[in-house]
Amino acid sequence: MSGNKLRFKNPAFQRAFEEGYRMGLNHGINKSTSFFQYKFKRLLEVDGIGPRTLEKIKMSLGKEYFDD
Repeated sequence: MSGNKLRFKNPAFQRAFEEGYRMGLNHGINKSTSFFQYKFKRLLEVDGIGPRTLEKIKMSLGKEYFDD
């Protein structure tokens, strides 16, 4: 576990802490990804932003992050 530097003497506490840390990390990643997808899809509704502009944004951010 690279992001976690906290260490407990009791191995059971350490395992429980690491499990909670991983769950929180995964939850945060999933929540932020869902938020970004929601906001990106709403860009189509904004006046002046069309398919060409969205394509430019996708190219700038990286095509690998979008499932077209």
